[in-house]
Amino acid sequence: MKKRRTKIVDFKNDVLFKFTLRDDQDPDCLYLLKLIIENIAGIECHSLKVQNPELNPQHVEDKDMILDIRVINENGEICDVEMQNSSLDREQYQRFQIYGAKLLSEQQKRGDDYIEHIHPVFQLIFIDDLDADNLMLIDKYMMRNDLGKIERYCLITRIYIYLPYINILKKEKQIGNFDELETAIYIFKNGLDDDIIKTGKKVVKIMEKKVEKFNEDMILQDMAFHRDLNKWARYARIQRVREEGLRQGRQEGLKYSVLKLFQKRFSEVETAFLDGLSTEQYEKILDLLLEGAALEDIYRAIGREVRD
Repeated sequence: MKKRRTKIVDFKNDVLFKFTLRDDQDPDCLYLLKLIIENIAGIECHSLKVQNPELNPQHVEDKDMILDIRVINENGEICDVEMQNSSLDREQYQRFQIYGAKLLSEQQKRGDDYIEHIHPVFQLIFIDDLDADNLMLIDKYMMRNDLGKIERYCLITRIYIYLPYINILKKEKQIGNFDELETAIYIFKNGLDDDIIKTGKKVVKIMEKKVEKFNEDMILQDMAFHRDLNKWARYARIQRVREEGLRQGRQEGLKYSVLKLFQKRFSEVETAFLDGLSTEQYEKILDLLLEGAALEDIYRAIGREVRD
């Protein structure tokens, strides 16, 4: 019996997310793009052009690949929309800023006039995390002075849409009272669950169709599966590195304490034998030093020969 393939239904998977928004010739995609851009970025979009609609299976193994959707409107304003199924940390904050600067600098060609050829960039970042200092659904950042005034002709606006907050909002108002944008954000976070399907909103019907169409394409399904696997593998590697860093940090701290105390007790003795020991050995030596043990006892404790 042929095994049935598992459907991809989580819009936090950036392959499904991009598929949902990438086709500017599709009225459903255009509806979602306009809904998101006009209501979050606050700019009008009479016409939209997706600059990077490609979904290339050959690049799916690239851990640094960004499956964003870059959209330009009739005024040349650039909106970059991306999904981040990860937590906010220093690396992420810095990456978002660097990428925004890149989107701006890429517009400048040698000999171009800045006034005519440089257009504002809006970054719309859907992220599955909260900022504990800014508990809100949508959080906008622009260059400001100490008085809170926005810099004239500001070119980069960065907007975070904190997906978990939609579930806080659900407790404050009935899900049936969500507007179309809130409904879309709810689906990005929670998928097409029974509660949201019952609302029968236009955005629900569009996203149902997108999921079904996406899962009819085995290549796209495989891309989505591989992206999830790669992300989990990368997360596991990061955790191992952090744990190793903590372990090494503790070991270095122990070594430092052992050396300082040893030099106080035995200032005339060479300390080279204390290099490269294990955490357990440093702990054993530290205990002996604190107990006032003799030098011979320290040598024996780590299996070294007693020296004259």
